[in-house]
Amino acid sequence: MEQSTPFKLLLVDDDIQILLGLEKIISNHFSKDEILIFSCKNGLMATQLLASEPIHAVITDIKMPLYSGIDLLKFINERDLPCSSIVLSGYDDFNLVKNAMRLGASDYLLKPVDEGLLINTLHELKKASSQLPSFSKQTYSLTSILKMQQIVENLVSASSIQSPDAVHFEQEHNISGKTSCLMCYVDIKRALYSNYLTMFQFLTDRVEYFLSNSPEIALLKPTIVYGRLDTYWIFLLFSEEASLKPQEILKPFLELLRKDHFKYSFTSDWYSYDHIHQADDHCRKGFEKYYFDLPYAASETSASPETLSACLDTAADAASSYDYAATIKDLEHCFAMLSFLRPSISEVKKQMNHFVYSILNRNSAFIPAISTSKFTDYDIFEHIENSESLSVLQKHLYSSINYLIGELVQSMENKDDYVIQKAKEYIHNNYQDNLTLNDVASHVFLSENYFSTLFSQKTGTTFRNYLRSFRIEKAKELLTTTNLRIYEVAQRTGYNEHSHFVRAFKALTGQSPGDYRQSKN
Repeated sequence: MEQSTPFKLLLVDDDIQILLGLEKIISNHFSKDEILIFSCKNGLMATQLLASEPIHAVITDIKMPLYSGIDLLKFINERDLPCSSIVLSGYDDFNLVKNAMRLGASDYLLKPVDEGLLINTLHELKKASSQLPSFSKQTYSLTSILKMQQIVENLVSASSIQSPDAVHFEQEHNISGKTSCLMCYVDIKRALYSNYLTMFQFLTDRVEYFLSNSPEIALLKPTIVYGRLDTYWIFLLFSEEASLKPQEILKPFLELLRKDHFKYSFTSDWYSYDHIHQADDHCRKGFEKYYFDLPYAASETSASPETLSACLDTAADAASSYDYAATIKDLEHCFAMLSFLRPSISEVKKQMNHFVYSILNRNSAFIPAISTSKFTDYDIFEHIENSESLSVLQKHLYSSINYLIGELVQSMENKDDYVIQKAKEYIHNNYQDNLTLNDVASHVFLSENYFSTLFSQKTGTTFRNYLRSFRIEKAKELLTTTNLRIYEVAQRTGYNEHSHFVRAFKALTGQSPGDYRQSKN
């Protein structure tokens, strides 16, 4: 029977952008006749709505001013309101999540909210409220799930020791080394932070629906088993009738997964049971297509492992000298090259770890900073190891580098020393140009007069004299190591007028550029 009234959902968050984002996602998947959305910008407003309007479910942020998500759950509990509750949390909110679960929250979603998981959760809430019939043919207990889990682990693991359940399973279904097998992996990384039993049942529902609605399945006389491996939900199909391509067989199931925004990988060919470990490798590598999700420009099509390595070294140089802007500029180019080159994910991790160690080798001050950031949101090695895509890694890496550079700059005993260091670096990188005092002062965000005084105090010389000395040192190098003409040396060291160069050179060395070159030869 069709539902007579829509499912009423209340969204509560003090961030209007999150509310709008959630509403948009939900509206893209459900009509107003299916889900009627209410939203409030704080918990206090939500209590007023709950007191006057019957609500089927609440999705609320935990941390809110005035009236938190915990306060809202207490309100629901105290009044025994018949509505389900889901809390939104960050990675560092697990203690609050525990309190929320004690207060009756049935589940929680991590920020940023995964679209597929949100929609899956809403389907489960609607089913739980008896608003929609479920097509699930069977509900699994924790005991049966654990039993099936052991079978899956034994079938796929490299261990030679099999559990009695796995041995019985093989004997019962006549599975031998020659039996054909196809395998499908579903990424449930985000689901692991949620209710695993709910997710297991959700995916099992889709398998049951697929089995009962696929005409090809009857021809295969298959044996099916599924469970969890690492952060994946795995589906195995055994058959002696391996006549159809796995894609043809799995097509209805894969369409369900796509509709629910799951990432998946499956074997494009049948594997014999003797080679099931190769099927496992095939599936795990299949997720690499989701990893490289960043755009790249036409200029990146000439990229190579060598140019990538050189670019990462340049980025490490910039980071080690606390130049965040230059670091990000170089890393932008590196990430674009990675997205074009698409090396193995293990190679990406290797390159990024090398980048971090290059920073440590160049500037040992980063060693304690990186060590103390371990197990925090800025744990740079954890992000390299566990980021699920290149875009996520990029986001976390930028955030961690910004944090580390900020911490080191803030911890410096004398901030003025840092300013002078940055000014000198800018002079060394731009001495060939028509460099002015104002240019350098602007680079370190100081007024011209204040910077001039500070530079003289810290270096014992004026900006003009420092720049002239640096240019003349570079000119001396060119005069002794190249065959450039005198006017070419002048131009390369920032002197547009040949006479100005000769005058400055003689003032500092006591010789003309020509005499200096001759004396060194």
